[in-house]
Amino acid sequence: MRLPTPLTPEELAAHVPKVGRASAGRGHPFWSVMIPTYESGELLRHSLGSVLCQDLGPERMQIEVVDGGSTRDDPEPMVADMGRGRVGFHRLPSNHGPAHTFNACIERAHGHWVHILHGDDMVLPGFYEAYATVIGAAPQARTVVGQSVTIDERGRWVGLYGPTPPIGGGVLGDFVARQATRQLVLFPSVVVARGAYEEAGGFCTLFSHVTDWDMWFRLGRLGPVACAPEPRALCRIHNESDTSRKRVTAANVREWYLVVNANLARLRGTTTAPDPYPWRARLAAYAEKTAWELDREGSMEGRYNQARWAFMLEPSPSRLHMLAKSWLKHKLASREARAA
Repeated sequence: MRLPTPLTPEELAAHVPKVGRASAGRGHPFWSVMIPTYESGELLRHSLGSVLCQDLGPERMQIEVVDGGSTRDDPEPMVADMGRGRVGFHRLPSNHGPAHTFNACIERAHGHWVHILHGDDMVLPGFYEAYATVIGAAPQARTVVGQSVTIDERGRWVGLYGPTPPIGGGVLGDFVARQATRQLVLFPSVVVARGAYEEAGGFCTLFSHVTDWDMWFRLGRLGPVACAPEPRALCRIHNESDTSRKRVTAANVREWYLVVNANLARLRGTTTAPDPYPWRARLAAYAEKTAWELDREGSMEGRYNQARWAFMLEPSPSRLHMLAKSWLKHKLASREARAA
């Protein structure tokens, strides 16, 4: 039972595609709102609706849905019905994971600022006006982030996630140091200058759970990261989400471990000192907490996988005891399932 070998910065760079310059033929609006979707169903309707109610017109805002190869549902008729010719639609021939869909969004974006909004997330009224104000006040920023309100399957507000913004908004001076060992922001609260994507490259295709964590870290190293003064994004957490499935396999913890090691390697020899908090202890505590959550949900496989990672990251007698019990419960549950 050993921790995986950390990835080198060179290994990661080999899986970061280049981003070409935007085509001049389509013009360059201020915003490109790109909505990646994959089996989002009716949730896409809410996501797209939250953007359309803030539509600034085609001269100021590109709006496009990029389908990552959905097979259970076809989002194109919904987009055509809601967009009435205003919203572009592009379908990838097959699904190759979220990073590939995000990269297609970047390539197809031709605005100065790109907002990638998942097909199950939403923005609150005033999002684009508020972020444009931050961009105008911090012209040196290449990335603007903010807090996100987390919502459940029914759209109920359940929490708040993200960095405490400077009073009135402004630049986060310690963003890179903190982002190295923890995910500071959620996807729907981030907008990026397209030129910054061209410089940083696309989303790393080695990752599926922390592809945004890696990207925000790389973008933060290019220039200042500004922060919106109040939350304007809604991030949906639900049982059918990709994040929830990765909790069962513990792929989320594995990728967390790999991206932090890679970030620390990239900071080695620079003047940026990472967050001194012991990140392995934090990750082990997170895995242990997730193990208990999955136990309550009835996933003995998930409990075992998360308990295994908690022990590997920070061994202790109590975690060894939990790991042994988790293994036994997982084996018994598997046996019962085969007998059923």
